[in-house]
Amino acid sequence: MSNLRALAALLVAVFALLTATPQPTCAQEEFQGVGMVKLKSAFRFVRPPPNHRPPPFRKPPPAASPSPAFTHEVEYNELQILCPQEVDSSTNYTRDDPQCAVPRGSVAVGDEAEAVRAEFRLLSGDLVNVTLEEVDESEPGSRRRMLSQLREELATGRRLLNTDTAPLPGRSFRLKSLRPVRQTEQKEIYTGTPIDLRTVVFIMDFSDCRMPQAPAVTKERVTRDMLKTSASPANNLAGYYSTCSYGKTIFNPDNFIVVGPVPMKCAGNIPAIPRPPRPAPPPRPPPRTISTKPAPPPLSRRNATYEDWWDLSRFCSASEQQAWERAAEAFAQAEVAKNPNDPEMQKLARLLQWRTRRRNLFILPSNVRCSWAGYADVTCTSATCSAYVRGYGSATTPHVVIHEVMHNYGLEHAGRGFVEYGDQTDVMGDYSKASSGLLCPNAPNMYRIGWAKPLNEPGTPAFASDADGASGAFGNLTVANFTSNWIRGLVIPAQGTRDDNMIVVNVGAGGPELEAERITGVNRYYFSYRVQNRTSGGYDSGITSSFNRKVLVHSYNGIQSERVFGFKPNLIDWGPNFQSKTSTWTSPFVALRGGLGGAVRVVVVSTSDTQAVVNICRMTETRETTCNDGFDNDCDGAADNEDGDCQ
Repeated sequence: MSNLRALAALLVAVFALLTATPQPTCAQEEFQGVGMVKLKSAFRFVRPPPNHRPPPFRKPPPAASPSPAFTHEVEYNELQILCPQEVDSSTNYTRDDPQCAVPRGSVAVGDEAEAVRAEFRLLSGDLVNVTLEEVDESEPGSRRRMLSQLREELATGRRLLNTDTAPLPGRSFRLKSLRPVRQTEQKEIYTGTPIDLRTVVFIMDFSDCRMPQAPAVTKERVTRDMLKTSASPANNLAGYYSTCSYGKTIFNPDNFIVVGPVPMKCAGNIPAIPRPPRPAPPPRPPPRTISTKPAPPPLSRRNATYEDWWDLSRFCSASEQQAWERAAEAFAQAEVAKNPNDPEMQKLARLLQWRTRRRNLFILPSNVRCSWAGYADVTCTSATCSAYVRGYGSATTPHVVIHEVMHNYGLEHAGRGFVEYGDQTDVMGDYSKASSGLLCPNAPNMYRIGWAKPLNEPGTPAFASDADGASGAFGNLTVANFTSNWIRGLVIPAQGTRDDNMIVVNVGAGGPELEAERITGVNRYYFSYRVQNRTSGGYDSGITSSFNRKVLVHSYNGIQSERVFGFKPNLIDWGPNFQSKTSTWTSPFVALRGGLGGAVRVVVVSTSDTQAVVNICRMTETRETTCNDGFDNDCDGAADNEDGDCQ
């Protein structure tokens, strides 16, 4: 009953806040300069989507679930503007530009962040010239986010809003203009040379804020969990990289280190850089409060006294996140200075001086003032890219870590229908049932980063070019491949057995070449075969029985490019027992234009522990009307007069 009263009080308070008459706003101060972009993605623990088919799911989750799952809230995507990074010539360490004139903050969230990213083709680490306007009042979108959080609290019983200590969620600044200044490539798509990652894990200690790290979180424990040793868990990070990438990504112990605990002051500031005085902005109305406690500080973190400030006891904004990172780097550099001749410290110094996409993983106390369980830079072109994990030591922690670092790699979420995070065959989706097994990426995500590709023609070595100079072209089917409607007897190997393991079909393209004629409105479909691995730590040991020995159908229209956005893999169906209750799956039909279009039909002929055999047909008519061309135009298995439609 007390919980119901508390939730009711919360509902009343939030409703009063959302319906209050907005106070008048006045002219705002503007900031202009060069900043560094960080695109971040967070997720929270919420109820799982229903497991039944067919997708997409429009109904709310069931009232109870045997185990918690994780879904991603689009509203938690953020576009942050931070200070550019430079190399300190005296230490060779990377640092923030000391003359940075741009305030740190989130300037776009949710769909708006995605739209800005796509419009300017931004990657984390890009430099941009921006003009920011300080914001007093919360934007309407922020009110919608609060309502969304409130509804989720009512549905799940989990408290997400802290209305006593936090201001209304919103942005400190409005983005008025943006122009890219420097854009580089992520260069983490496999092209033939294995990628050797550099990683520093920081164990953060917020005891100064009465948020100490759990005693069980030690450097020894974290090292054991992430490296591949006889004492490591089956889903250790090094095993994930080497197994799921077929050795294309290397997680070398010589390039990995754990630092900490890193003590940090609960609150602090960065003194302002002396600059010519600017006219003082007009006075602003006092902020609204919803309790008798003192009003929260102003939204802007920058004034004549401070460049920035942080308060870990109350906030979890870009300013706090940057404070964690500065404190961790300073602590690590000080550790090196204490004993520069120690081999471990020499390794740490080498990693701190690495200037190309070094992974920084921050392990935060479980009671840090953040509403997410994990948070990470999406893609990375800067010297360092960050991922944060709140709490450590639960059964799901390895999956949280893997999910976040794969965001650093550039992967998008793995969705199912309208559930952005609903694909249970990918760690970038719903990994709640993977237990301690490895849940490798789905076929589109594997293709996106170059870990896997369409089938080679039989007899062609993996990742070698065929006679026409194309790699994997045999399994990359377009209209040009369907000289007759049917292609029969195609073998799809289990994804864990080899790296050319998928069939990709696009009936909206005249050929596989980028310059080939195409029409819009046609999805590219990926067909793959997943088999549950009974060996601990083996490829797809995290696949559940629901997807064991199943042909999966994904749609994905992206390509292998870091700067092509807006495409996310979507799990559509799986068989032999598809949602049609037969061994046949058929795509939606797209009207023919210039000989392109139609639909795709796949029939599963057989499955085993190592492969599936399928027949694939390009449908050019929904009902056989051309009865004298010798083709099975509607892909029902009968051509011309043999088809009942022609009789």
